[in-house]
Amino acid sequence: MLKKRYVRGRLLAVFVALLVAVAAGVVAMAGTADTSRSAQAEHQGQSPYAAVARGRVAVKGGMISLHVPVAGTVDTVKAQAGDDVHKGQLLAQLDPQVAQARLDIAGAKLTQARTQSDILADRLKAARSNAGKLRSAARAGAGSAHDADAAAQQVRELKWQLKGDRAQVQIAQGQVAIARHQLAQHRITAPAAGRIVTVHIQAGDQLSAASKPAFELLPDRQRVIRAELNQEYVEAVRPGMQAQVVLDNGNQKILGTAHVVRVGDVFHQPSLENNPALNAGTRTVLCVLRFDKPTHLRIGQLVLVRVLRQSSPSTSATPSAKGS
Repeated sequence: MLKKRYVRGRLLAVFVALLVAVAAGVVAMAGTADTSRSAQAEHQGQSPYAAVARGRVAVKGGMISLHVPVAGTVDTVKAQAGDDVHKGQLLAQLDPQVAQARLDIAGAKLTQARTQSDILADRLKAARSNAGKLRSAARAGAGSAHDADAAAQQVRELKWQLKGDRAQVQIAQGQVAIARHQLAQHRITAPAAGRIVTVHIQAGDQLSAASKPAFELLPDRQRVIRAELNQEYVEAVRPGMQAQVVLDNGNQKILGTAHVVRVGDVFHQPSLENNPALNAGTRTVLCVLRFDKPTHLRIGQLVLVRVLRQSSPSTSATPSAKGS
């Protein structure tokens, strides 16, 4: 009798446990359905973002690599990493002795050509005067017509010689210009104001045009973002739309606001995504954004760009104008 009661009690306990498990499953399924409906509603347009893309901070126009255009030995290095430089500032110079000697030789040849031209010009002037006198004397019967013809022939010959000498002067001037340009190529100057990021040369180095860049210059220009816009969002993003810029990490710190400047026309494989499996079937378009306010973010900083859905070209111009 006691054994039957014990078995009935165990069966009742199992039945109750099954009822509790079924009820919990129903609740879980209801919660999953609610989450699915919420995600679907967000996907259908309730999200404030028209697109989210990964990007990298860059400088407008890109970094500037300064190469040595001619072969030579580094004589002096005037700038170091971290130096702020102005446009035209001398950064380094190759040994100029050979180039300077070529310029001196070209200058001497130019002087020689000009001197020869001046001598012929004086001779032509005297020959013309003499030919005029002999021609007048022959007409008056006081001189020989043969002598007058010979003087005229000499004038013609001197004119052709002077024309050739003046051509030599022009050639010598061109050689001086070439030599001066070659000498200038021994100087590395900053093409724009900015900051020297890296220096790859030192005094005594042997360089050629094929050598690696001598300097890397960060130009003093506005920071931009080069984002990779997924193919699914290309039609939803247009120039002028506002965007929120955050760090591409766990805390996603807000870095500022920006606006879309340009959406590219060519699809590429993503380069900021480290998952090869995702890259294989994904195509992105370059999207360039410009910060609304000046920023000093480091070049290469990875960011997330959240393009706001409610933005438009007309509304995006207002914050930019206030910022200026």
